[in-house]
Amino acid sequence: MNRRAFLAGMGALSLGLPRLCGAADEAGPLRVATYNIHHAEGSDGRLDIDRIAGILRELDADVVCLQEVDRNQPRTEKLDMPALLTEKLGMASAYGVNYRFSGGEYGVLTLTRLPLLSQKNTPLANPEKNPEPRGCLTVTVRWQDREVDIHNTHLGLSPKERAAQVADILPLLRPDTPTLLLGDLNEGPDAPAVARLREKLADTFTGSKDEGSLPGAKKARRIDFILASPHFQTVESLVHVTDTTRTASDHFPCRAVLAWRDPVHATS
Repeated sequence: MNRRAFLAGMGALSLGLPRLCGAADEAGPLRVATYNIHHAEGSDGRLDIDRIAGILRELDADVVCLQEVDRNQPRTEKLDMPALLTEKLGMASAYGVNYRFSGGEYGVLTLTRLPLLSQKNTPLANPEKNPEPRGCLTVTVRWQDREVDIHNTHLGLSPKERAAQVADILPLLRPDTPTLLLGDLNEGPDAPAVARLREKLADTFTGSKDEGSLPGAKKARRIDFILASPHFQTVESLVHVTDTTRTASDHFPCRAVLAWRDPVHATS
């Protein structure tokens, strides 16, 4: 089946109509997104959680994984960002605290309009005793009568860190369960840690090699990923670049539209 016919068969997807953030369309495809929001401080120096919320509404995703999310931090006016985004978007949420400093917290946030069945944050290896610990927040949601594991992570800055952290993530992947891993992996698609993850999960990206999620002086780099188990096929997976996302954070969000690879056996 060609892509045009596939899209036409997906009903609401082909219409491109926005939905209420709090309401999931379980008859349609699964829409997911990942976004390192840089604690809602843009490249223009503005702290603006409403701007981030507006971008998330544009993404219109059933599941959104955010990184660099502050709670009660002096640097961000002691905003409770998880609570604010949960309220503004009308979605269920899970917050994984990975770092406590200055009397506040810092971590990853997963928002969903699907039924949220469970949540667990797993601390990841820190072999170089980096002052910023990392973690992997795992939530299980229900989509089209089947459990789906969603892993949200933000890997470290050094290759040694990332290798050790991926070694901690791999045992979290349940082989018989539809699984997605989203986040800021801090390296490109062919680098060693991402390559190891790709032995288990496919890179869903369908854009051009020139697209990147981390803007640079010469060329953007793609270091933010949406990886999927073989249960899924990708309809579309792109970096979301708009005038607003150019300044709202130091990363661009990434979004994907997914469907079951084999709908007949999707609930088996």
